[in-house]
Amino acid sequence: MNIPDPLHKKYILLKNILKSYGDMVLAYSGGKDSTLLLNTGVEALGTKHILAVTAVSPIRREEERKLASELSMRLGIRHEVVYTKEYMNSEFIHNPEKRCFICKTELFEYLKRFADEVGFKNLVDGTNFDDSKEIRPVFGIARKYGIKWPLSEAEIGTQDVKLLLKHVGLKDYVRPHYSCSAWEIDLKNIAEKRDIPREPP
Repeated sequence: MNIPDPLHKKYILLKNILKSYGDMVLAYSGGKDSTLLLNTGVEALGTKHILAVTAVSPIRREEERKLASELSMRLGIRHEVVYTKEYMNSEFIHNPEKRCFICKTELFEYLKRFADEVGFKNLVDGTNFDDSKEIRPVFGIARKYGIKWPLSEAEIGTQDVKLLLKHVGLKDYVRPHYSCSAWEIDLKNIAEKRDIPREPP
């Protein structure tokens, strides 16, 4: 599939941005944005300089982990799964306005921990150019942890991501777009029972 010249230039810019990092620990959800970043990172950095990290918990769908694991294996990327416990946090349960903030804080803590473990300097997530123009409270926590947004930096938005995924042949390796599962789960009941396994047996 051919892509328009302006988008091709953005794609080249994205590769150059990632090359300038030298390494990256990617918050990999299996969604469109992070999947494009993972694939582009392989082209720009090589597999040895990328670590993909996927969060797993009752508020996230199992399909996310499966797709993330499948593509990481296909690309030869080291892929780590972390079992987050945001749903055990009383503020997360009782204060929906802070849920995203609490959830991202825990995820970014894990990213930093893995980055320190492997000696990588760059923490990356899939915030794209359209996302970054919005006002979101969680962006403050991203700045605190030094999270980088290469898609935004290259001015690659949502529609650009979709076209580029088709261009690189990865549109079938992306999970459908879901709203946050926290709104569909009885979090208070989960916290009280404490009987959902948070780590593999």
